[in-house]
Amino acid sequence: MEDQLTADSNEQNSESSPKFFDNLTWLSTKDAAVYLRKFRKKDGKPSDGAIRTAIWRGLLKARKWGRRLYIKRVELDRLLELSLI
Repeated sequence: MEDQLTADSNEQNSESSPKFFDNLTWLSTKDAAVYLRKFRKKDGKPSDGAIRTAIWRGLLKARKWGRRLYIKRVELDRLLELSLI
């Protein structure tokens, strides 16, 4: 039973590892905030507001499916290379 619990916790920890992002082409605003390491100061949660601000300023292009915004990981890498955020 304990082995199963540790295996589950290892799977959850793997989501925040860099390998998790290697397989994703499109990231939600929250995933993009984690990828760019943008966190709120008061509670430490991912700041999707910072990502939405970057979209509004024209630094990022977002696509909308349903009610959610998605950003290509390639565009986030470009943003990091240009040091705009």
